[in-house]
Amino acid sequence: MTDTYLAEVNKLEKLRAAWLPAVEFLFGGAADQAKFDGFEVRDDISKPGAVFAHSDEPYRYTIQMPAKVFTNDVMMLADVMQELVRGQFPLGRDVSNTLVLCEGAAVFGAITAIKQVFGDEAVDSYLNALREQAFPYYDAFSYTAVLLAEDPQAIKKLREMKPFLYQVEKADFDAAGVAEIDRKIKDLLLLTFHA
Repeated sequence: MTDTYLAEVNKLEKLRAAWLPAVEFLFGGAADQAKFDGFEVRDDISKPGAVFAHSDEPYRYTIQMPAKVFTNDVMMLADVMQELVRGQFPLGRDVSNTLVLCEGAAVFGAITAIKQVFGDEAVDSYLNALREQAFPYYDAFSYTAVLLAEDPQAIKKLREMKPFLYQVEKADFDAAGVAEIDRKIKDLLLLTFHA
């Protein structure tokens, strides 16, 4: 491994370590079975993602990041944050579908970090780009933001019952004591996410 590669991985690790307490505060700790093995930086991928390579540990994962992420600090923070949030309730080897709620939480985490580090103008720019280039993520964020505006602890409450957020069902909102939100919003949050 080159010094540049090690420096890039180290930068990603530091970002993750710095933001992990905030993510746990917003969304709760990682599911017990989740195990993060580290980052890989690759030239041959265009977007980040988790790789689950251990059949005996289905929630053990590595996050692969595209090398181009180091050209834009806002996008690097957003990508690390989204993968960090998803890592709290990873899909694992045998699950292929996630919910609008899960992706909305990931984008919400990214928006929170961008606002803290880069300010409102960067958030506006990021949301505009998301709306234009990746509308399903923007949409998921919007519904999740409505939920968290009504009850900032909603995701933590849901995850106390279902640590893997993609397993949440409609009845879980009431059982977890999540503040009353519109039934339509609940339905939208529980739809299977399609990018």
